[in-house]
This record gives sequence, C-alpha cells and structure tokens, in this order.
Amino acid sequence: MDNQHAMPKGYGFRGWMLILYQALCYVGYVMTTSYVVNILSAYCPNGTMDTTLLTMIGTALTFVVTYFIIAPRIGKIRNQKAVSLLLGIITLVLAAGEILIFPTTAAGGLNPIWIIFFCLTHVIAPTWANSMTTILIGNWFPRKKGTVMGIVTIAYPITSAILLSVFQATHAGQMAMGKPLITANIIAWAPFFAAVIIGLIICAIFVKTYPEDCGCYRDNDKSFTKEMADAMLQRELEARKRSVWKRSKIWACAQWYLGSIPTTLIVTSSVAFMVQIIPALASFAMQGHFTQFVVPGFFFMSNPISAVLFLMGIFAIIGSYVLGLLDTRFGTKPAIIITAISIIIMGVLGMFNNPWTLFVATMLLGVYMGAGSNFGFSLLVRYWRPEDFPAVYTGAPPINSVVNAVLPYIFAALATTAWGYHATFAFVGVLGVISLIMEAAFSPKKLADYDNKLRVAAGLEADNVLYDRIGMEKRLANAKKDKLA
Repeated sequence: MDNQHAMPKGYGFRGWMLILYQALCYVGYVMTTSYVVNILSAYCPNGTMDTTLLTMIGTALTFVVTYFIIAPRIGKIRNQKAVSLLLGIITLVLAAGEILIFPTTAAGGLNPIWIIFFCLTHVIAPTWANSMTTILIGNWFPRKKGTVMGIVTIAYPITSAILLSVFQATHAGQMAMGKPLITANIIAWAPFFAAVIIGLIICAIFVKTYPEDCGCYRDNDKSFTKEMADAMLQRELEARKRSVWKRSKIWACAQWYLGSIPTTLIVTSSVAFMVQIIPALASFAMQGHFTQFVVPGFFFMSNPISAVLFLMGIFAIIGSYVLGLLDTRFGTKPAIIITAISIIIMGVLGMFNNPWTLFVATMLLGVYMGAGSNFGFSLLVRYWRPEDFPAVYTGAPPINSVVNAVLPYIFAALATTAWGYHATFAFVGVLGVISLIMEAAFSPKKLADYDNKLRVAAGLEADNVLYDRIGMEKRLANAKKDKLA
C-alpha cells in the first residue's frame, strides 16, 4: 500500500478483534513465563537462579526453532492465523504442565519432567505471542502498526504490574489457607487461562491471515476496492517468495544491528527487571514507605507494594499509547531514542538509596515497559518492505536470543552483590546509553541503499520505495513542527 496515501481512521470491527487477540496473547505470554518465575522459583532448590538458567535454555531452543525451522519457511506459510492458533493451544497445554507438576522431586532436586514443560513453554509462548501472531498485525495494519502496537502492548504492564498483584495475592491466600501448591496454582492461574482461551476463540471466529480474506481492508482503508486489495495481496505473496533478505544478508547488514539491538535491550531489560524491582520496593515498604498511596477498600492499592505497582501500571498504559503514537507519527527511530533517554534517567535514579528516587524510577520503567515490546516489530515494519518483513522478523541473527537469555541471568547475579538492586539499576543505565548510541547511528537511508544493492544482485529492479518512506516521515515531522509553531 502506498505509504503516502492519506491515513484512514479507525480499525474496523475485525481489526479490533485482532487487536484484542494480540493483547490476550501477551497476557498468555506473561502468565506462562513471568508468573512462573515469580511464584514457582520459590519452590526450586536454588530459587530464581534455577529458573533463570532454565529460561536461558528455553531461549536458546527458541533461537533454534525460529532461525532454522520457521525462518526458512515463513514466506511459504499462507495460513499464519492457523499457525498462531496452534501455537496458542500448545502454549496452554505446556503451561498446564508447568502448574500441575511439582517443580522438585521427593529427593529435593529439580523435577526433570517439570524442566521439560518449563523450557518448552519458553520456546512456544514467545514464538506464538511475539512472532507469529504479531505478523498478523503487520498484515492488517502496515502503516498503523505503531499506534496499534501501542494499544495492544498495554496488556504487558497491566499483566506484569496490576494483575500480578491480584495473582500473587490469590496464590498467597490459597497457600495461607493450607491448600496444596498445585491447588493454589490452579486457582490463581485459572482466570488467566480463561482469558487466553477467549482470545483463541476470538481469533478462530473473527480473524484471518489477511484482511482481504474476510472482505476487510489494510489499515481499514475502504478507498481500496476488493479487486485492488486482492491484486495487492497476490503481488505481496509473490514478492515474499522472492525476498532478497536471506539470513546471510541479515548477518551482513550493519544497519540491522544498529537498529534492532537497542529494541532487544529495551524489551528484555524491562521484562527481566520486574523480577528485581519488587524486592527493592518491598525493602522500603517494610520500613514504612509508600503508605500514602494505599487506598483502603480498593484491592489493587490495599498495601504499599500493590499501590506502587498499580500506579506503575497506569504510567505504563499512558506510556505505551503515547510512545506508540510517537512511533506512528514521527518514526520508530525517534521513539526509541526517547525511550533510551528515559532508561538512562531511570538507571541513575535507581542507584540512590532513596525510596522516592526508586518510586520515580519504577514509574519510568512502567512508561517504557509496554512500548518496548513494540519497537522490535515496528522497526522492521517501518524500514523494511512488507514482503520482506516476515523473513527479516523470523530470520534475524541470534543476537536477540543471546540477549534474551543472558540479561535475566546478569540481573539475577547483580542482585546478589553487595550493591543489590542498585547494581541492576546501574547496569540498566548502561544498557540505555548503548541503546541511545546505536539507535542514533542507525541510518534508514543506508538501509535503503543496502536493500537496493541486494535487489540488483538478485536481478530485481532497484526503486525508491524505502527512500520515499523516509521522505514521508520527514515531511510528517516537519508538518507537525509547523503546526506547533
């Protein structure tokens, strides 16, 4: 679709159904990975060190599955909706194994069967929620993806912060009543399983791989006739088969590293950091801080920690939408740079042994937590061709997998040092600096040059598609500046 065509309003009913499905996928991803670490790590012999190591193993397996199995075949998958549904069902089955099997054996060691379910969940859940389902968003909203992902990623902070309090309180309450661990697991996880099942039903009934498959329009742009939409879809499917972005070409692209490594650092640090920030808040809450945020009678703010997490969730909802809006209107690169700056500030504030600098840092974590999960997807949709997006998204170099595996382990190790959580904040600040420098060096123009070089080498025609997209971004940004002036 022409990137300079006027942006249509709205998302359409089926578009909203896809948005809801993607949001519930994120709920499923968090409840099958983060919640498990937060609760069941306490029943492992070495606590979070065990679950962090297993997460690293799961992430390594994710790389193998994505890079060697999915990526070479992504252009040939016609029914991506069916694959998403299948992965969602498998995720629920594996998650059931996580909570129905006791983590340790009678001898006190890790249960090997539970290890298998844990690791496989960490393979399938991200492949389902962060890869295959997210590709559907790119198919339906090629130009609105920043705003759409700004909406759906609100599910991340809601689930990771606000609903985490509900989940932990429910689980702790069941354990306090003397219920067995498995019983407490079932009761605490049940609402989240139900939400994911509803999402899968919504997808099965209302969502298709492409909007043209059900009489809808990309970006809800009704100015495109069905004949035009069908012809465009056929051209894109054929173009995907001839995509010049093979895995070796991604490896050789410096701009890919400069643009996408910061997105990986941002999202992985936000997810891994949640496990560390709750003990930090708890240490000050035990000293009597944050009581002014408690609202008696309101469950979500009934104690100092849950109150701070609720406020963090509010900031996260606002931040997710605002950064998504900035992404759509001004470009992914500026939005990432702004996020990197906020991470640096957060890292500095967290180095002080003060409850209020920690509070502000927690709010900043919330601001970028939801949006951070969007940037990796949005960067590829904005700066690569639609037909190349699936190949680049699933065939990216293993640096993502390495970062996803190593960062949580580093965070856990730093938290055990004499500096405690201050060390993790300092490390996050360094990651923010690295992200800022790399994203500032990222050049969409050089990427467009490289893309045309690959096309010529493959016998395809060089064109101005990516150059025009960059020019459009600049014109939109200048128009906004003129309007504000």
